[in-house]
Amino acid sequence: MSVKSNLDKLKNQIGIKRCVILEGNVNDIYQTNSGYVGLKDRLFGLLREKGFNDIFMWDRIDGLSGGNLKNLTLTVETQQKSKEGEAYDFGQEVIKNANEEKNGPTGKFPTLAEFFTIVRRNMLVASSKKAAFIADFSDYLFSNEQTLSEEERVNLISLSKAFRDKKFDQSEIIDFDTAIIFITNSVGKLPTSFYLHNPDVTTITLTKPNREEREKFILTNKNFFKITEDLNTDILKLQDIYDTMEGWTLKEVYQLIKFSNNISERLPFEKLLNSYQYGDKVSPWEEMNYEKLATIEKELKKRVIGQDHAIEKVKNVVYKAFTGLSGVQYSSKRTKPKGTLFFVGPTGVGKTELAKALAKFLFGDEKNCIRFDMSEYNQEASDQKLIGAPPGYVGYEEGGQLTNAIKEKPFSVLLFDEIEKSHPRILDKFLQILEDGRLTDNKGQTVTFSDSFIIFTSNIGASEVDDNLSFLEIEKQFIQKVSDHFRTELKRPELLGRIGNNIIPFNFIKDINFKAKLITQKLQPIQTAVWEKYKIKLEFLELPQILPIIIHDADDKKGGRDLLNSIEKHVVDGLSSFIFANQTKFKAGETILAQANGHQIEYCFK
Repeated sequence: MSVKSNLDKLKNQIGIKRCVILEGNVNDIYQTNSGYVGLKDRLFGLLREKGFNDIFMWDRIDGLSGGNLKNLTLTVETQQKSKEGEAYDFGQEVIKNANEEKNGPTGKFPTLAEFFTIVRRNMLVASSKKAAFIADFSDYLFSNEQTLSEEERVNLISLSKAFRDKKFDQSEIIDFDTAIIFITNSVGKLPTSFYLHNPDVTTITLTKPNREEREKFILTNKNFFKITEDLNTDILKLQDIYDTMEGWTLKEVYQLIKFSNNISERLPFEKLLNSYQYGDKVSPWEEMNYEKLATIEKELKKRVIGQDHAIEKVKNVVYKAFTGLSGVQYSSKRTKPKGTLFFVGPTGVGKTELAKALAKFLFGDEKNCIRFDMSEYNQEASDQKLIGAPPGYVGYEEGGQLTNAIKEKPFSVLLFDEIEKSHPRILDKFLQILEDGRLTDNKGQTVTFSDSFIIFTSNIGASEVDDNLSFLEIEKQFIQKVSDHFRTELKRPELLGRIGNNIIPFNFIKDINFKAKLITQKLQPIQTAVWEKYKIKLEFLELPQILPIIIHDADDKKGGRDLLNSIEKHVVDGLSSFIFANQTKFKAGETILAQANGHQIEYCFK
């Protein structure tokens, strides 16, 4: 739906409905026949077109302004008694006549009671002149619905009576009525008892501009864009800008254009956007080059052993991201994540390690791999942990863990570990990320994932797939298990469609040579740690005799993780005991020898 259709709906219903609550994108700029204006001017023009004689804007700072006060009925003839017999003044003393305006410290009739009294009197009086009242910043009119004060309740009754007490007269069917518009960011800021099941009140949500409206605004202002591309001739770049700014308000588009006019040099659009959103951060994607990408397979294999097929698939996805062809067969949007991968396989075979290695390669630091343990998101309301709790709930101020993470590190690998353990409701958020590349947090701020890599990991099928099969058969079975899980168990085939052919099975760790390579690789950090802390060398004598000791104690079903447990048991535990017992004896530069003795590893000085 477009902003124009929202405003057309408002024009149609105002005066038919006594009250319109206008929520949503109320802080934007809006198109008119003569250009773009703020909401106040847009509403004034719309209400004049409708035929309202006087239009008044009210807020708690400036009070009542806009129309001619002399045309209003400003006196009240009756009072209403409270239960205790104390009079609630509904406006008798508001103003005696049109020449005695009551001024508050900040404007005319600044209190809500005064304003509602005036609205009520003019709704009830029979007059050929129709007035429209606009209550701005309505988010701040009432406290929480459960803690409304007596004064607030009286104010609500005052206005509600104006709607209900209006005499029904069929002769007025060709006329429209005096009406009020409440402007608020969210209808939830107003008490539900005021508008729920009330035929005199309607809520209209102003959406963000659709693509056509964004295009029109950008085309109108393209010559003000100070970028290196010529938008008069570069149609593809224009299309790219339209896609990139999906979900933006027109005011946000204008602010980017304004930013382009306030920097010292013209930049390509991508660099301009990056500078605007992230400050001085340099995009790793802009620094990526052919020479570096040519080494990706080699670099990843240094960290992950025995999963060459998975590395090959990851390499191809990165190539598509680099060439700008990732997902173009589905959509021309440039807002989607750079890549989406689904790692599936037994535990401890390198899924998490490959994600960290990819983050290190792409972004220079494996800390840019942000891991989410999805077993912690297994409750129905767990999506609030990702995007933040709603206003009024515990945790609102902290925001969402995912949205906060992407704000802090937009260039990152987002690792959602063991996705099958999360609550199905969480999947709706992932569907939005994969399709639109954005999420809106609990405070209404939109975060984008267009510079990130999304990786899901899963053990689906690991206990059912026969590890004695060939890898081709293992691969086929894992892909089938994942497909069945999404289609049959979760009944979410659309999410499977977003992942596409990027389900990447990892092989079981069975091969002795593979295990030996993995152990040898993991022994190197131990040697480095001993040298850095004690300036002592650690040397493994006759490694082929040491390796079987470690391998024998590891369970194949637990993958590489149990090899690490075995290394800790047979290497680290004994080494730490030896160092502790000889701490007063060794000197910097000495060498500790590790050697096999039967079924254990012993240590001595060289």
